[in-house]
Amino acid sequence: MARPVKSAKLIAPYNRTLEETKQRIEVEETLKGKNDDLKAPDYLTKNQKQIFNNILSNLEDADILGNLDIYLLEQASICIDRLQKYEEKINKDIRYSYEPNFIKARNSYAKDFQRYCNELSLSPQSRAKIGNLNLLQRKEEKDPILKLLEGVG
Repeated sequence: MARPVKSAKLIAPYNRTLEETKQRIEVEETLKGKNDDLKAPDYLTKNQKQIFNNILSNLEDADILGNLDIYLLEQASICIDRLQKYEEKINKDIRYSYEPNFIKARNSYAKDFQRYCNELSLSPQSRAKIGNLNLLQRKEEKDPILKLLEGVG
């Protein structure tokens, strides 16, 4: 199975030329669209809205979310909320952990949760990769030799 395509911002700069990376980032920014309407939908529960806003505020500085991501965020919020409810039930009564239908549903939400973590860069590995690439990008921006080679200096 092929790996999913990652954002140009998340790929190490040595995999392609600086010009290719810039072009790809420009295209991705255009496709990302605006990010001026990222708010939790009214139909979410209070807890789901808190989860939505928590994810949103924690990813705000990464600047990877656009208005189109609202659907992914809302589904992730619902999934996390329901997964927490399953875990609360198990903690209150361990017998739930032996009920096949209960475990099947819980595992389904757990699987969805993993997918949302990958999609929204919520795993520690994804965040570390983003952080490392941000440092490399800052270093390239500050490097006067690179600026001279690009003709910017």
